[in-house]
Amino acid sequence: MKKIILTIVGILLMGCAPSKKTEDATFEKLTELIDQYAQNTLNKGNINSLAVSLYKDGAIYQNYYGEIDNGVHNTPNDNTLYEIASISKVFVGSLAAKAVLERKITLDDDINTYLNTDFPRLEFEGQPVTIRNLLTHTLGFKTPNTLAAVYKKTAEGYYENRAFDYNMNKLFEELKTVELDKKPGTYYDYNNIGPELVAHILEQVYKRPYKDLLTDFFKELDMNHSYLQDYDAHKDELSTSYDKNRKPAPLDKNPLLGGAYGIITTLPDLTKFMKFQLEGNAPFIKESTRFLFKDEDGGTGYLWDVGIAEKEGFYYSKTGTSNGVQSGILVCPDSDYGLVLIMNNKSDDALNDWASLYNIIEYDLIEYPKINLWSLVEPMFMENPKEAFEKYRELKIDSTQYFASSNYLNNIGYNLLYDNQIQKAIRVFEFAVSEDPENANLYDSLGEAYFMFKDDDNALKNYKKSLELNPKNKNAQAYILKLSK
Repeated sequence: MKKIILTIVGILLMGCAPSKKTEDATFEKLTELIDQYAQNTLNKGNINSLAVSLYKDGAIYQNYYGEIDNGVHNTPNDNTLYEIASISKVFVGSLAAKAVLERKITLDDDINTYLNTDFPRLEFEGQPVTIRNLLTHTLGFKTPNTLAAVYKKTAEGYYENRAFDYNMNKLFEELKTVELDKKPGTYYDYNNIGPELVAHILEQVYKRPYKDLLTDFFKELDMNHSYLQDYDAHKDELSTSYDKNRKPAPLDKNPLLGGAYGIITTLPDLTKFMKFQLEGNAPFIKESTRFLFKDEDGGTGYLWDVGIAEKEGFYYSKTGTSNGVQSGILVCPDSDYGLVLIMNNKSDDALNDWASLYNIIEYDLIEYPKINLWSLVEPMFMENPKEAFEKYRELKIDSTQYFASSNYLNNIGYNLLYDNQIQKAIRVFEFAVSEDPENANLYDSLGEAYFMFKDDDNALKNYKKSLELNPKNKNAQAYILKLSK
């Protein structure tokens, strides 16, 4: 396990030195918990290796865990290259934002303006497809059939050692047959065509290949170990990845320009990108992350997923899923934190574990500088629950240093249930109830744990208590009826 902590130090007055030490000690404690979470995740046995990077208030932490290939002792390192799949989209989005600010393009331009031939069918009831629609997954039409088949064959490994029989010219031919079934800009439908057409438009307005534009952008960001699909040149550094069946996965090669996916990069380079988003003052950062489209499920910027959360404020993020690598980047400027998380597996269990790890790290970043009290006592709980609960109650008094909530304990209980550690889950739920005895949801959770443990009497008792506290609890009503038969 390789550990790196980089603290960005400003000019400090002598009187501020003690608070700086406290800051560093608190961040060190946070990083220790990150190590704990990552190792616990690996211990479930579904993920080979993890690469984690976080940014908080100017401090950066990077670490690697596990083995890329089980039993080979090849822990990832700063030179390990990963396919970041759809995270590539936010790079073409950033370049598009720059083009808008440079007045090379406008968001409401009809895309036919930039294509080599006319596409009279790329409109719906007189409304043309615009650059805004390309950037927000609101095209109004589906992926053409032949391209969809190429994507499927790529995932199956057909093109691993074959040249593609599809390119941008064939996409243009297919687009002539496309019929829009929705008005552009009204319906979100995730796709790869939009980013590829954006890359093509950038080529037209700058008179340069997209790969060259992207390479220059990497240089601007000091991302010196990031490439677009140069797999053969960097095969020795490229991480092996594993598919849903835990077999080596084929590369997620792109037959088009690379606007939608195809970047390979290292954790340090992706960390530089995250840091640039949080510390940079380039105008295109704000432009690329502003809301261009909203619906009930969220918002979209220049291919970023954007939103506003109650506690952490404005944020934007992107995930990437290749044939065997899962990656994610999260940036929260209002709360001054960021997160990068990568694994080289794609099974359903691995994806669930990755999501759980992502969520718990973000939770701790939101609450920082307070430290997660449960995580602090969790190792003790695994050995001696009674001692852990006593320690929890003792430290909980210091609410300036630790954060604790019964709802968080409820989540921990369910994590244990999902891992089939039912008795430990019961102990956690019982403790949560003792901490928050008027919380109807906790009794409902405890009832479920007892039900899974086949202790119907205790299950019924807790469901009845939950219903007493919340007479509208339909779940408790259903289980009481079931258990009373």
